[in-house]
Amino acid sequence: MSNRDTHDIWNGEAGRDWAGNQADLDHFLGDSMEVLLDLLPLAPGAHVLEIGSGSGTLSLAMARAVGPEGRVLGLDVSEQLLALARRRGAGLDTLDFRNLDIQTDELEDSGFDLCASHVGMMFFSDPVLALSRLRQHLKPGACIAFNGWAGGVNPWFSLPLQVAERHLGPLPPAPVSAIPPPGPLAFADVTYVTGILERAGYAEPTGGQREIAIRHPDGLEALMRSIAYVGPISTLYRLKQPDPAQKARIESEIAEAFTRFVQDDGSVCLPAMMCYYTAVVR
Repeated sequence: MSNRDTHDIWNGEAGRDWAGNQADLDHFLGDSMEVLLDLLPLAPGAHVLEIGSGSGTLSLAMARAVGPEGRVLGLDVSEQLLALARRRGAGLDTLDFRNLDIQTDELEDSGFDLCASHVGMMFFSDPVLALSRLRQHLKPGACIAFNGWAGGVNPWFSLPLQVAERHLGPLPPAPVSAIPPPGPLAFADVTYVTGILERAGYAEPTGGQREIAIRHPDGLEALMRSIAYVGPISTLYRLKQPDPAQKARIESEIAEAFTRFVQDDGSVCLPAMMCYYTAVVR
């Protein structure tokens, strides 16, 4: 099964936006990444594979953890994000990034001690196939850990979309399917995801929701920089093509809605929910 739609998205506007705003995203998603790192049995000398490595933030952190005897390979399909990740990792001989889709492409490397993915695993058109192919490159006893957005309390996504839909109309409804379409909320159902891990041949699958915080020291200004490219409002903007006056009205209302999350020191802190998953290879 092709993963072409995902490739096109991340080699187009989405890839450019996320690469251009990497520093802000690292702030916003820092808490989420720290929770994921705590689930990973990282040890000096480990060989680690990252799926959906993006701009390289998690791979860089894991490379520091495994040290000079370890190795980290990050896989992504976005040339823009891979170029940025390679620049950030320049000089680290133990860190490599490769343009490769584990669902459809052949990976020559194998024998990895663990695999991780930070909000990057839920973009496969056939996640069971992708996870099955991935398992073949992990050692017996290897751990896999990844996360995805949960439904419910995620105002970083929901507040901008509510405001924008009042002005532009709703997003088209998602097709009715037993398999969630690839995207940020594709792994929000814990029972579904632990089930696909079992179907892909993993043992001891676990999953659960965790409350995290979306933070940025630059406060509302940084939050407003993000709203046009993070989450479903970016899709709505691409579909509806609002004019500058419409965008200005929408973004003024969004800023007003977010003021309650501004802290006394001017930083911003939003509640959010993530789902975290682990499994092992037998």
